Amino acid sequence: MLRMLNKIERKIGKYAIKNLIYYILGGYVIGYILLLTNARLGWYQYITLEPALVMKGQVWRLFTWICTVPQSLSFFVIFMFLLYFFIGRSLEQNMGAFKYNLYMFSGWFFTTLGAMIVYWISYGISGASGAISMNVSTYYLNLASFLAFAVLFPDVRVYLFGLLPIKVKWLAWIDVAYLAFTVITSIIALIGLPNQSVQQAISAYGLTPSFAKAAIITDIFSIFISLLNFIIFFVATRNFKKISPKEIKRKMEFRRNVRQGYTDNRQRYGQSDSRQSSRRDTFWGYGGFEPKTDRQQQQQRPQQPEGQKQSTVSSGNLLIHRCSICGRTNLTNPELTFRYCSKCAGNHEYCQDHLFTHVHVNNE
Repeated sequence: MLRMLNKIERKIGKYAIKNLIYYILGGYVIGYILLLTNARLGWYQYITLEPALVMKGQVWRLFTWICTVPQSLSFFVIFMFLLYFFIGRSLEQNMGAFKYNLYMFSGWFFTTLGAMIVYWISYGISGASGAISMNVSTYYLNLASFLAFAVLFPDVRVYLFGLLPIKVKWLAWIDVAYLAFTVITSIIALIGLPNQSVQQAISAYGLTPSFAKAAIITDIFSIFISLLNFIIFFVATRNFKKISPKEIKRKMEFRRNVRQGYTDNRQRYGQSDSRQSSRRDTFWGYGGFEPKTDRQQQQQRPQQPEGQKQSTVSSGNLLIHRCSICGRTNLTNPELTFRYCSKCAGNHEYCQDHLFTHVHVNNE
């Protein structure tokens, strides 16, 4: 999916709106101005999304509802603007202008389409009197932006109310928990509608059980449809190759080969298959021997007869490497790898089994 988006971006990416968050916040400013003057002018009600009125010719509502305010006017609106500006700028810088435009516009499109679908279905079932005209809000759209920011920057700290520092990922989990709680309580209320006491409580507000049932379903649907762009974004950014059957089979074969090589190494050097070996040696595939002290390892070193010098020539091959711990050489064990230790004083060479397990030699 990302490959397809990159291909589309190369073709039409130049038409993306730069600094889209400025226009979004500007729309909210217009919405708050209309809300403050609504009591006198009544203009705010003309920008909301009302599918029933859209079908009567007020098509501009399909676009102007984006300016509706996500929350009521209060002192905390200042912090909301600062947070949305920070999130919008970060998402655009990370995703690119085209992908950020696509993310925001898809959220608006899905919400608008969902509201119209609910109206068309309810109109077809119950007629004009029972049609549900959803008055959607931009709250869940902003929540989708915040969740995308939390996925991309989970460890970023924000100051709640300008005072309390908290990581974004914890705020995102709180929002997810709240949404899950809202959906669960709505489903419980939906199941409890046949209960007579629940029906009486609904009737006290002048509502019919069928209307209340439709309203609950609409609330659940509005949450899902408003966050659909985030769900698509989250799925598209996950690496599902780790759980693919091909990758699982490859990992199983790798572990099987490692275990087989470990067993062959122990049998080659005459070691018992003990599980108490060094984890570091096992990781590097050096046979998995238990680390021993220098004194224990010196006792295992083959001793030369007194007065006899070790020959440096054997069967026409030169003796070049000798382990300072076990005494094995490139002649006795040509399959081994030998290295000098840079932390030991003097020239001390070790085989691959003791290079990481020996005690360093000092001049003191």
